[in-house]
Amino acid sequence: MNLKNTLAAISALALAICCVSCEKKEEVVASLPEMTEKGVSALISPAADSEEYSLGEYYFSPNGTKLYCGDETISTDILLALEKYFLSFQNNDFESYKASIYTSYAERYDKYLREVYSKNEGVDSDYSLKNSFELRYKNLRDNLINTLTYESTEDKEFSGDYTITRIRAEHTIYEEGVTEESFVKSFFESYDEIFDTDYSKEVSADVDKLMPITFFVMAKAEDGTEHKIVSEANIILAEKDGKYYTFG
Repeated sequence: MNLKNTLAAISALALAICCVSCEKKEEVVASLPEMTEKGVSALISPAADSEEYSLGEYYFSPNGTKLYCGDETISTDILLALEKYFLSFQNNDFESYKASIYTSYAERYDKYLREVYSKNEGVDSDYSLKNSFELRYKNLRDNLINTLTYESTEDKEFSGDYTITRIRAEHTIYEEGVTEESFVKSFFESYDEIFDTDYSKEVSADVDKLMPITFFVMAKAEDGTEHKIVSEANIILAEKDGKYYTFG
């Protein structure tokens, strides 16, 4: 199933699924199937009469996230890396975020932010990678709050709390005339400028592989239903020494 069809199916499923009460995380984890040596469950095939059948087969992560491999290029290690990245925002965990992004990117971007903001009067001169993370954390929650407020029939306030439930990824499909090489080059252009170097060339020489990935993320919000918090987004993963890292 391609990503757009999956998004449509996910949207329909999100309307159908409603939890009477929010289970505690410990209870969810306790009910998970046994994890394999790959760090995920065995592959699960939803029953043909299940609401989830149209979404395809999936693995459970130890955190209870359903992981969907969109095609043969996507491994469970890739999905676990994406999960780690987004769980850092869910849990407001800067150290986990920093560990999930590529080291040279973290170092260079932190330096860039400190240098830029130190030159601006009236702005926090200590603005850093952590502040950038906190802004992303806030934006994800604010976007979800806006969605819940718009959809709610009650006059209530939302905190923006959520629990990631599903992550799906597939290799990026390029537009006509775009190659993987040109896509990667374009992705890193802004970093080339702010880091004042050919960053794509530097990274390409340092890692084992760069992988353009298209993905989406679903999460259960305070209303008990699933919502798309990231939809059909592109990212590049760096593979080095058997581990995967993100940028951004």
